[in-house]
Amino acid sequence: MFPRMAFLGQYPVPSKDLPLTFISLEEWTLVRLYGPDVIQCLHNQFTCDIQNLNKNKYSFSAHCNPKGKMISNMYVFHLKNQEMAFIERLNICKKQIEEMKKYMVFSSVTVIPDYDAILIGIAGINARKHLSMFFSVLPNKTHTIIHAQDVTLLYLSAPSERFLLIINKKSILDYLLSESQSQIQLNNSRQWVSLDMEAGYPIIEPITSELFVPQAVNMDILHGISFNKGCYIGQESIARIKYRGHNKQTLYRLHGVIDYKKNYKLPAAGDQVELKINNQHWKNIGIVLQSCQIKKNNIWIQVVLNRSILASSELRITNTQTHDSLMFYY
Repeated sequence: MFPRMAFLGQYPVPSKDLPLTFISLEEWTLVRLYGPDVIQCLHNQFTCDIQNLNKNKYSFSAHCNPKGKMISNMYVFHLKNQEMAFIERLNICKKQIEEMKKYMVFSSVTVIPDYDAILIGIAGINARKHLSMFFSVLPNKTHTIIHAQDVTLLYLSAPSERFLLIINKKSILDYLLSESQSQIQLNNSRQWVSLDMEAGYPIIEPITSELFVPQAVNMDILHGISFNKGCYIGQESIARIKYRGHNKQTLYRLHGVIDYKKNYKLPAAGDQVELKINNQHWKNIGIVLQSCQIKKNNIWIQVVLNRSILASSELRITNTQTHDSLMFYY
């Protein structure tokens, strides 16, 4: 097993200003699945249509509990040799697999978290041009996943074109870095988190697991839910929300400015978002999923809020442990 690799971190940069950057994805992991029942097993548990998943594409998906609340979200895809795989947050992987295995007792499927796989993001100016120096074929909007020798490449279109590489040999990463060092900058997974936030991809942590239906965090917009497939875990609740219009929450990204010289603790997953009522009372109207400090003095916060919130609202985010508050205007 390789030690989990992380590049030296620096403040994330918005996609429009991002130079060519190699990003270590130490906060994510690859999970492999194989066996004669693997397609049916995933089809019966994940929200996307696994049975009709094109081998040249990946799909956003969610894994939910019986009440339709998301345990985790992931990219799911075919690997070589009739394997399936998905990429999800490392800190939720153990819980998610344990929940999945509860419904696999009578299935012939093996699930293996592949901690040896190296996950690298490549984003910024001329990312495609740079990768084309090393790979003859790259994924695109039509073929969103490509398998090369010991490397799998995924294409992401938002917030701007970027790539996720699954590397099976450290020597390949070493070669990419040695041949690129004069042209790139390095950053850790915080940069990828900020790009996901900018793209509207939800980031679910253990503390926010099983709190939201998939529609509350954009999984329907990301085509991560099939409303035409058969039954799967949580399907009844998820379908009811779609057809009866009961989704009362949605995903937002809040922007703010902070004094980076002060020792300020960023909002954390699970912190409460409150709305000021009648200029005197505060009402809980949402939860923080993730936050990022951008270019030293800016902050982005991914939150799930009630849909009923009005424009020009005064919000505050309260740390659930210290009770410190951060003010925002929506």
